[in-house]
Amino acid sequence: MNKTYEVKSVPIPKFAKHADIAEGKRLYQSRGCGDCHDVDGSGRTFIEDPALGTLSGANLTSGKGGIITERTDEELAIAIRHGVGKNGRALLFMPSTDFQGMTNEDVGKLIAFLRSLPSVDKPQGDLKAGPLGRFLFLIGEIPVFLSAEVINHETTHLANITPTVSLEYGKYVATTCTGCHGFSLKGGPIQGAPPEWPPAQDISKNGLTHYTESSFIQTVRTGKRPDGSEMKFPMPWKSLGQLTDTELKALWLYLQTI
Repeated sequence: MNKTYEVKSVPIPKFAKHADIAEGKRLYQSRGCGDCHDVDGSGRTFIEDPALGTLSGANLTSGKGGIITERTDEELAIAIRHGVGKNGRALLFMPSTDFQGMTNEDVGKLIAFLRSLPSVDKPQGDLKAGPLGRFLFLIGEIPVFLSAEVINHETTHLANITPTVSLEYGKYVATTCTGCHGFSLKGGPIQGAPPEWPPAQDISKNGLTHYTESSFIQTVRTGKRPDGSEMKFPMPWKSLGQLTDTELKALWLYLQTI
């Protein structure tokens, strides 16, 4: 946890148009950023467990206690995609494994949205690793605990990607799902989750045999499976429901190849 990482900074495009900021907002919401940083970007404590630890998202606004004015766009991009803070140290429980493949364009729009947020005065919540959290990380059960340790920091990021119903774009969207469903997307216990959380479903082809493309999209959008049952917390269907039709169709296409 005291290790430092060197990550090369790459230029991040700047966006100011309303449409681009709106897209940044959709990315923030659909990728689940608010789960840790709250809907207003001010941060929230999302895990408070003596064994796992107390974990809180940073205040991403310009208010007192916020970090946005103290970071360049390039530094924010490194935090998002590499899980590394301004001081070179790993960010605790930052799920950058979900965002490491995000294009420069998408990161730029996301950051433009963050910079547009109203300021909220809110101090940083507690960030403290518990003994069980440390142990599970050491045996490889929760890589997100220090995602910087498992990310390839030499990766060349795409400048942009065209949203199409294609395997390439579906794979791009699917990285959002790896935090809970695992890098293989075959489900199982959710890394770092309290014991009462249900395991994540297998969303490979075998795990989706009861779905068609249309019922898969309908389920993500409504939180109700084809048999009428409701998806249990912590499945963030309200966030994922803001994925576009193209994103969901491409995601379905890609998941069918696993």
